[in-house]
Order: sequence, then structure tokens, then C-alpha cells
Amino acid sequence: MANTDTTQLDALLQELEQEQPDFYYDRDSIEAETSHTASLLKRVPIKVLTILGGLLGMTTFMGFLLMAGLYNSGIGMLFFGICFLVGSEALIRLKKDATADAMGVSLNIMGYALLTIGTGQMTDGDTAVTLVLACAALMIISLSESAICVFISVLVLNGSLLSLIFIHEAFSLSHGLIAILAAILTYMSLYEAKLLAGSPRFGLVLGPVRMGVIVSLVIVLALFVHQKFLSTSIEHFWTSSIFLAGCLLLLVHHVLRGMPMVSKQAHGVIYTCCVLLLAPFILTPSVPGALLILLASFYIGHNPGFWVGLLALVYFVILYYYDLNMTLLAKSGVLIASGLLFLGGFVLLNNYLKSYAD
Repeated sequence: MANTDTTQLDALLQELEQEQPDFYYDRDSIEAETSHTASLLKRVPIKVLTILGGLLGMTTFMGFLLMAGLYNSGIGMLFFGICFLVGSEALIRLKKDATADAMGVSLNIMGYALLTIGTGQMTDGDTAVTLVLACAALMIISLSESAICVFISVLVLNGSLLSLIFIHEAFSLSHGLIAILAAILTYMSLYEAKLLAGSPRFGLVLGPVRMGVIVSLVIVLALFVHQKFLSTSIEHFWTSSIFLAGCLLLLVHHVLRGMPMVSKQAHGVIYTCCVLLLAPFILTPSVPGALLILLASFYIGHNPGFWVGLLALVYFVILYYYDLNMTLLAKSGVLIASGLLFLGGFVLLNNYLKSYAD
């Protein structure tokens, strides 16, 4: 298997060198990075089991703290929470292997839990808890060398912002949160190469931050769909839909700009089809949001995000079909028309690709 990977790497580098005579590369560094990434993927099951074992051990330690009476001490819980967060990062930095990384993730999760309990006991309001968690998550995102800890911290930060919205019942601000997440996802997708070249730090955190933003966006969109079960009253869905549609059209513009075989007239047809496709979902931002995740992940070749976006799209379309705000006949017509637009776009793209190849 290793020989096959090496052969494919050599073939790819030779092809690039032939196409770009001024292309220089460090083969040993590329091979070392490829081997390191492959080894990380192979250790994923071991890492998951180690994280589960670490969480079980931390739960046992939590039980010890409760038996010792530290549960009633807000300062004690806050102290242990900070120690766990700092200790997780120290463990990951000092011992770079799968076991240390998994144990560090377990410490990180328990640190957030203890920090929540301790801050909640020391303060009267929930706002202070969410602000402390948001600050801790920002620190971890800025400093951590563990991709999983960064991913968890992005989810914690999004959860803190959502909690602030729920605590103060400012449900309209959820549109702003969706706009922020969509803007971050679009920017990272369009300027990934520039971000990676800007700093080694971006190369480390870009992947987990992107995945955290994708999952966070799906969670907030699901909140829009299930707000009846969460006792929320979010209105003006069209604001989020318009912003998501704008991000989606911006991505489509960049995709078309990289396809010189598509004529200007075809650009207009594609933009018109996109607008017609998104128009029926003006009051259902979950569908444009899932399409944005799908296209953004496809644009940069991010397979996990692509599958998350695809599953979210299927789920939100099913919920849209069974929504009682429209008749089933009308929604069936919308879905049939959307399917015809997709098929027409597929045929059009194939014809242009064939003509370009000829």
C-alpha cells in the first residue's frame, strides 16, 4: 500500500513538473507529510476508543470529586476545569502520539464541563457561564495544536452564542449568527490557498475550524426547522435565505470563472436557474444553507463536509415536503421543477465539457 502511494505521488509530481517547468518542490517533506496524514487516518479507530476510555476515566474522577464534596465548591470546580484545559494542551504538546492526543481531548471535554459547573456556582446568571466558555473556546482555537480540540472548541463557541440568544430571548439574532457562519465558510472556501500560505497556524486549524463551522451551521439551521419544539419564535426567515443565497451565488460565480469553456450566455442561464431554484425556499433557509455547505465542500474537495451537506440537504428537503404551510401538490411541483433544473444543468455541463474536450 505504501509503494502504491509513493508511485502515485511520484507520478503527480512529474506531471506537475512537466506542465510547470518552474515548479520546485521538496519531495522528502511532501512524502513525510503524506505518510503522517495516512498514519493519522489509520489511527482513528484507536483514537476513538482511547477517547472513550479517557472519558470513562474522567467520569470516574468526577465521581471522586463529587464524593469528596468539591461539587459544592465553585472555586474548586473552576480550578480543576482550568487545570484540565491547560493540562490537555500541555499533554498534547509534550507527547505527540495518538494516546496523548486522545487523553488530551478527554481532558479538554471534562475541562469545559467543570468550567461550566464552577462558573455557574460562582455566578448567579447564565450569561457569565456562556461568556467564560466562549472566551475559553477562543483561547483553545488560538493556541491548541490538537485538531479535535479545535473542532470541539468551535462547537462550544457556537453553543455559547446560541445560549446567549436563548437566555436573552433575542431570537432574531440567530439570523446574524447564520450570516457569520455562512460568511466564514464562504471565505475559507474561496481563499483556502491564500490562508494556508499565510501562516503555518492556518494549515493546522483550517480543517477543524471549517468542519466545526459546517456542523454549527447545520445545528442553527435545524433550530429554524424545529423551533416549535424549542419554544422559540424566530421570524423573517427571508433575511437568512437571501444572505445564504448570496453566498451560494458567489461560490457559483467563482466556479464558473474557473471554467473558461462556459460562455457568457451560459453564465446568465446558470445564474437564472440558480435563482429559480432558490426562490421557492425563500422562507426555508435550511435548504439554501445545506446547498451552500454542499457546494463549498465540493469546490475545495472536502469530503466530510460534502457528506454532511448532502445528508443535511436530504433531511431538510424531507422536512420541507412535510411542512404544513404549503399544500403537498404545490411542494411536489417545486421539487419536480428543482429536479428538472438540476437535470438540465447536468446535461448543459456535460455538453460544454464534451465540446471543450473536442
